[in-house]
Amino acid sequence: MGKPDLREPQGAAGSQLETDADGHLHDVAMQRRLREMGGGGSADVLEALAALRLAAKQIHDSMDRFAEGHGLSDSRLRVLMRLYYSPSHQLPLGTLAEGSSVTPRTMTDVVDVLERDGLVKRVADPADRRSILALLTAEGQARVSLIRRDAIANQAVIAKGFTPDQLVQLRHLCLLLVQNLNSAQKES
Repeated sequence: MGKPDLREPQGAAGSQLETDADGHLHDVAMQRRLREMGGGGSADVLEALAALRLAAKQIHDSMDRFAEGHGLSDSRLRVLMRLYYSPSHQLPLGTLAEGSSVTPRTMTDVVDVLERDGLVKRVADPADRRSILALLTAEGQARVSLIRRDAIANQAVIAKGFTPDQLVQLRHLCLLLVQNLNSAQKES
């Protein structure tokens, strides 16, 4: 029998979620795989990280479906949202690329499609002649307004059953992981 693979979380169909005596959810199939591996002292960490990967994958897949439902890719939706919430609904292309962790060339491609669709237009940056700004058009603003209403409803579904304190704790724990990962990366 081969070694169980914990790298890729199973989708909801492969998960067997149950509630333990303390009222906490756990994945029965994941716990079984950990026992098969001999889990040891790191079983709790492995199980928690597997749950996090599963949640992250499903959130990502959900965001992709949400964007596609509005005729956009996830990257184009994120650019529209960043522009919507930016002062004057505009940002330099370089800033958009950095904030999205993509190359300037990739951002150019994303903005090309948004411009073709009439949602964004390029304008010269009056403060820096070398810089080009992506500006959300009136059509883009209207489109984002419609999307925001759906997004709020979707977020309410995802957060269903969470108390405000649990949402604060979730945020804290996720950012604590980010902080630990950043520290580990700097040390290596």
